[in-house]
Amino acid sequence: MIFDADRHVAVQSYSEIFPFMEHSWQKHFERKEFVGSIAESSNHIRVSSRFGAAPESAPALAEADHTLLVPHQALTINGWADNVAAAVFVEAFNSFAAENWVSAKTAPAIVVSAADPEWSAREITRRAGDGGFGAVALPLGATLAGSKYYDPIYEAASNAGLPIVFHFSGVEGFYAGAPGLGGGVHQSAFSRLVLLPQLAESTITSLAFEGVFERFPQLRVVFSGFGFSWLPSLLWRLDREWRTFRHDVPWVKRVPSEYVLENVWITTWPLQEATMDDDWHRLFSTDALRSRIVFGSHAPFDGDAPADLVEQLGETDAALVLGNGAALLPFVSVRA
Repeated sequence: MIFDADRHVAVQSYSEIFPFMEHSWQKHFERKEFVGSIAESSNHIRVSSRFGAAPESAPALAEADHTLLVPHQALTINGWADNVAAAVFVEAFNSFAAENWVSAKTAPAIVVSAADPEWSAREITRRAGDGGFGAVALPLGATLAGSKYYDPIYEAASNAGLPIVFHFSGVEGFYAGAPGLGGGVHQSAFSRLVLLPQLAESTITSLAFEGVFERFPQLRVVFSGFGFSWLPSLLWRLDREWRTFRHDVPWVKRVPSEYVLENVWITTWPLQEATMDDDWHRLFSTDALRSRIVFGSHAPFDGDAPADLVEQLGETDAALVLGNGAALLPFVSVRA
């Protein structure tokens, strides 16, 4: 069985979501300076030759049994100053997704807003009740993910049986409201792209040390598009510092790596960074670690295919990783 946990879908024009919002908001969003800025901000992670290119969307991978679709355009609200408009925008996106991207094999993520956890919780409960969605995409906000500020979102996702997906939008380290990158604001998109794994490491550290998995033991979290070669060293550092300073975090009752190895999955792209110098076999030597890695094609953005896993990992380990997504299937609600 193949589960693609990181496939991207897009609208070709933002006017496609206008029918799912009130007329006054349509007038608000139809202004060129507004929708134009959204389009440009979603391109900031790319190289200059593609800046301003038409939106890209990938059809579901033919050989995949289930595909989780990430509406990447909606994730860019983490750089918006107008949080009221942001909620209207992603709510309309979710309505469009329910009508156009749900099938027996494809389930889009419900996009919510880090700026409004209470509204997000209501949106999760409402959409989950309708069925067809496979996860909750929470754009990274300025407040770290381990904060109790996000508890309404985690509670709603846990109750709905939907995993939380963290995927960068491309505005991180560049716009106020989105989280910064270590050291400061980098000048180029290339620099920011190189450093995006920092966001995943920072978010996992916050989730583990702020006790999110003690408060919500059923919560499942997926990190998409950040690579995964950094995971073994991060777990080693988490456990080492916890053993030394655990009296500072009494709410963390177990070795942090145990929470991560039970509640967190990480997608494969970019696969090659973890297979250089035989790193896969050297660093991911335990079944516990290998069980956390799920296939994510990241298409259409320079993604990987199942054949790439076979080439890089060998047939046995590729089959393991392609099937690891089955652990998420009980939390995927697909509409027949």
